[in-house]
Amino acid sequence: MDIKTPNIDALGNDGATLTDFLVASSTCSPSRAALLTGSYPMRTGVVGVLWPEGHGFGGKNGGKVGLHPNEITTDEELKEQGYATAMAGKWHLGSKAPFLPTYQGFDTYFGIPYSNDMWPYHPDPRYNFPDLPLMEGEKVLNPAIQPKDQVQLTTWFTERAIAFIEKNREFPFLVYLPHPMPHVPLYTSSKYLGKTDSVYGDVISEIDWSVGEILDSLKSNGIDDNTLFVFTSNNGPW
Repeated sequence: MDIKTPNIDALGNDGATLTDFLVASSTCSPSRAALLTGSYPMRTGVVGVLWPEGHGFGGKNGGKVGLHPNEITTDEELKEQGYATAMAGKWHLGSKAPFLPTYQGFDTYFGIPYSNDMWPYHPDPRYNFPDLPLMEGEKVLNPAIQPKDQVQLTTWFTERAIAFIEKNREFPFLVYLPHPMPHVPLYTSSKYLGKTDSVYGDVISEIDWSVGEILDSLKSNGIDDNTLFVFTSNNGPW
């Protein structure tokens, strides 16, 4: 499958492409803990996939564990240096206080607290997941994300990141944008649905669009030459 990603390609062409490196875990939550802290997952206490409150696997209850607030994250370090910090997207490092992003150094948070497949529409009924919420800070905006909402997630999170850039363009800032896609289930907005020969290709194309929108925002605000842009996967599924 040859999916065209001109905006992602441009990042490498104009900067550096790292093709040989390791992540700290093959699963989501511990790899994200390592990404934000620079520590091995075992040191952070996040050694497996975290689950919604009231649910778990292997006897672990969801909602009661997460990235410990005493861990030092990249955004906390930058915040101490005067940076404004924002996150938009999938967190998956604890769905309740005190594990949420606003307890971990982010000034603002807009996103989903865990994986987008952890919802009532999971194809395996044994999981019996609760509703997947959309959150703003510590407040639940939408307690039950529907398929029509997942269609908009890539767009919503991109727009929120750009709004933060616009607001803070005259100050040092950090934006952390972990897209839920292309983790299954796969959804894309109408502007990219059917653009390729597969839904997966459509999803990747829309993520490439997201990268392009953010790059355009940096350029239009005259800060592209003074901004470090890193694009990576947390653990490389699908």
